[in-house]
Amino acid sequence: MTAAASDSLAGFLPPLRTDVKTIAVFLEKKPFFGAIIVHLPFLHALRRVYPGAKLVVLSPAPAMELLARAGAADEFVLYKWSFSGIRRTLLGIAPQLVFVLRPASRGLDLAVASCRLPHSAGYHSWLGRLLYSHIVPQNSGIYRARKYLTLLLEASAAGNVPLDGWFREAAARAKLSTTSWGRTLAVLPGGGAGDFKRWGEDNYLELCGKLAALDAELNFLWILGPQEAGLEKKILASGPAPRSRILSGAALPDLAAAAFAAAGAVGNDCGPAHIFHMCGRPYACVMSDHDGRGERRAAEWLDAPNRPFAVLSPPGAPISAVRVETVLGTVKRMLSPK
Repeated sequence: MTAAASDSLAGFLPPLRTDVKTIAVFLEKKPFFGAIIVHLPFLHALRRVYPGAKLVVLSPAPAMELLARAGAADEFVLYKWSFSGIRRTLLGIAPQLVFVLRPASRGLDLAVASCRLPHSAGYHSWLGRLLYSHIVPQNSGIYRARKYLTLLLEASAAGNVPLDGWFREAAARAKLSTTSWGRTLAVLPGGGAGDFKRWGEDNYLELCGKLAALDAELNFLWILGPQEAGLEKKILASGPAPRSRILSGAALPDLAAAAFAAAGAVGNDCGPAHIFHMCGRPYACVMSDHDGRGERRAAEWLDAPNRPFAVLSPPGAPISAVRVETVLGTVKRMLSPK
């Protein structure tokens, strides 16, 4: 572990334990990239508190295997729901400690409790009070990565601990070179959960054109996923093309290195955006309030320091109602010297 990664957790974690040999963690079941990687700070903290323990993560979402492939866990177990199946799987793992990160999943709660494991932790509910040896409030008003940490840390620590430890270690393994970038704004136009999250590629191209005209030294890094593959030609044909780079289909270490190298980022509520949040980087997020729940989504999926940079559409309006000039003003404020 690098000194920077270790220091980022110093003073926040409880005393290190060596008596736990195996830990099981039931993850969320959402298959989206962002919903997967927000587990990383929790798993990283577990490694610090229980050094040497085998860390087994379980989920009904196959995409969650990414956490084991990235080295954040030792083993991934894919399961299909059945009471007897969960019980048999968990008894086979034989953990001394189990965490259930899925709130209000009564069947899972009962299956875990039936195994009578030495120590278990989950979220507060009438059932959870009876079944788990440790419970905490289920708080969707804080960033999701911090909510998981409340199962391990005191609430004040979970709200303040740096989330960047795993990503600093990953960035040290990156193949991406950022030494010649200069002052760079990352642009993240993705959003795999649906069109309601996508502000639109033309809006981002217009935004970058206006920013380029205002700041002759600002460069642009476009971070694209599989759904944005067709955007490359438009970027290369745009006015700021000479100052633009494209990072497409990047691995987690390269995304972490890009986040630490950039001055900040603008984009949708998308998976790579969470890397910027967890790396402590400023992020101007364009979000939809089409259903009147935009503020609630912002509380759960944006870390608190970045919420002032959130740009929501008017209540009941689609994300397309957000004006380029509004986002331009937010990005200028975000990038301005403090």
